[in-house]
Amino acid sequence: MKEHFIRELLHLQSMLCAQGNRVEQTITRALEAFYSGDTALAAAVIAADSEIDAAEIRIEEECLKTLALYQPVASDLRTVAAILKINTALERMADFGSHIAERVEEISRFRDYAELERPDFAAMSGLVLRMLRDALTVIRTADTVLACAVMERDDAVDTMRHDHKLLAARAIARFPQAADYYIACIGLSRDLERIADLTTDICEHIIYLHTGKIVRHNLSAAKQ
Repeated sequence: MKEHFIRELLHLQSMLCAQGNRVEQTITRALEAFYSGDTALAAAVIAADSEIDAAEIRIEEECLKTLALYQPVASDLRTVAAILKINTALERMADFGSHIAERVEEISRFRDYAELERPDFAAMSGLVLRMLRDALTVIRTADTVLACAVMERDDAVDTMRHDHKLLAARAIARFPQAADYYIACIGLSRDLERIADLTTDICEHIIYLHTGKIVRHNLSAAKQ
């Protein structure tokens, strides 16, 4: 029975890694569409979200089947619970990727407004993508040191979101005709910040899974 359970866990982990790759592609392509103004690419990102939704359901069903069939306890139970939680976090990330893609058309309408003061999202989006890719590595390798490093970057993302929000608020007063553009920029910044939060959640789940430590709101506990 234990051998069958281990095979099932390996299968679940393989499904989760594949889902992570899909989510990374979604967010990467959504940002490409944002920077290029490619509305066709944005539409393709939005359409692909249904595949990720379906995969989330398949992983959840497999987890529930495993719980019912093998009734795991202790660390085995924590493993299945972590997969369930990470699965949900990945699907939510993909939703925020779709939100970014949905903003492309609105932002593209203002592409020829040369006088606008435009937020620079390069640093924020680059940091969030690195956090996501490292979080996916943490899922594969159980590297709790890397997990802590990912979590430490979250404050920088929060600061960037705050700065973008202030810039947009000032710019709306100067360019009221472009209020929709700045509202979309505020939304994009929020989407990126939420993706970073979810990468942090994933790392917290991995740390708990492999150390038994609950590190929400207490990163220093993970390093002890």
